[in-house]
Amino acid sequence: MNAIVEDLAAARAAGAPLPKAPRPLPAELLPVDPFPLDALPDAFRPWVADVAERMQCPPDFVAVPMLVAAGALVARRVAIRPQRRTDWTECGNLWALIVGRPGIMKSPAMTQALAPIERLEVRAADAFNEQAAQHRAEAMAAKLRAEAGRKEAAKLLAKNRAADVSHLLHPDDDDEAPTRQRYVVNDLTYEKLGEVLAQNPDGVLSVRDEIRGLLLHLAREESAPARAFYLQAWSGGRYTFDRIGRGTVTVPDARLSIIGGIQPGPLCELVRQARRGAGDDGMIERFLIAWPDFTGTWREVDRWPETAARHTAWEAFDRLDGLNAEALGAEHDTDSDGNARGLPFLRLDDDAREAFRDWHAELQRDLRAADAEGLEGALSKFRHHIPALALLLHAADGGAGPVSKSATLRALALAEYFASHARRLHASGRRLAVRGARLIIDKVRSGELPAEFTLREVHQRGWAGLSEHAAVSEALDLLVVHGWLIEAELPTGGRPKLLYCLAEGARRG
Repeated sequence: MNAIVEDLAAARAAGAPLPKAPRPLPAELLPVDPFPLDALPDAFRPWVADVAERMQCPPDFVAVPMLVAAGALVARRVAIRPQRRTDWTECGNLWALIVGRPGIMKSPAMTQALAPIERLEVRAADAFNEQAAQHRAEAMAAKLRAEAGRKEAAKLLAKNRAADVSHLLHPDDDDEAPTRQRYVVNDLTYEKLGEVLAQNPDGVLSVRDEIRGLLLHLAREESAPARAFYLQAWSGGRYTFDRIGRGTVTVPDARLSIIGGIQPGPLCELVRQARRGAGDDGMIERFLIAWPDFTGTWREVDRWPETAARHTAWEAFDRLDGLNAEALGAEHDTDSDGNARGLPFLRLDDDAREAFRDWHAELQRDLRAADAEGLEGALSKFRHHIPALALLLHAADGGAGPVSKSATLRALALAEYFASHARRLHASGRRLAVRGARLIIDKVRSGELPAEFTLREVHQRGWAGLSEHAAVSEALDLLVVHGWLIEAELPTGGRPKLLYCLAEGARRG
């Protein structure tokens, strides 16, 4: 090692050309589009802007959860068929992640956005509790009547063994216990989620303030059955559980919406893990990503909420909860007897279909040109997202009949926004490499790494973001390419070892 250092010093003393000045390292993240507020339903826009201003957070953290929650309600009533003649059908459920570091108001903003659907959940729980109490009272009364009937029958039979006592022994407690209507679920096993969906075949919204734990759990090899169920629940369709003890539970149409918050580091690591293992099945790619920049200045905002804006948004959720397929002008498939079957659906109107067709053709070109690993999968899922968003925007604005061009164009604006955030996520491997590279420079300058070091010496330290051999290698390669490190081979008598030291211009901050 010292010989290599001496050779480098001798080369400098002899006037050999020194490495060029280090070039700036690339930005950690790709740029993203700001959230297009004009694409929101008219009923949502003022409330989203109000919450974002009062909380001093990006509007994305309010708008995206609100869209997912509203989409969950629309998905309960109607689907969409983007083409004129085919049976290509998409449900309105959406999965999305809001991404940001701690302390930038992700959770409070999401709480405000989900308040309207949480209110529906509370109402449903109150109604269920009343029904359950009534059912318990009726069951107790039926039990008392049955006991009285048995006693009366016993008396009659004691007098006349041939007496007809069947009317006294007829049970009158056959009424099934009421089922709780669900809108929102939080922390539950996938088997329990299956039971909830079986009882609520119109679908539910899963809310995870911090979704990292769920995604890590689903990434484990032993969680393959749970992962398969979640993947099915994004697409919709029939799913049957056969379990000892639980018996058979059939979900007629597994239709799940998901909204969650996550920090950038864990999300990037989940993407890296998925690409290295069996988890590369499109789970992460099914999520719409909202990873906004957060560089604006903060200011104190201390004022009352805009009551009218909040009332309008909440009223829109009540209206979506009461959607009626017939009033929407939805169509039905029919069976051989002419009976309606399956979820009612709307199609696009002619102008909307033309706009969608142009976008779909461009999407197919993008898929073939995608140069980031995993990005193809994310972009391909927009065949679901865009029709679902168009349906949501159409219904939220009070539309009926075929989905309008206006709703479709706003869905396409949202697509452009979400696509830019998907590109940021799937190029985030660069983020880890840049962070690792900067950390290596800092560690050499501070003396925590020797002036001359190997990849192994960096890896052994186990620093955050540099605990894996591949991550260290990427960071070192980045530094060499940009002129921050000099790379030389150290003869070992066998396989040569690479030795690194700071370039002349990189020794000072």
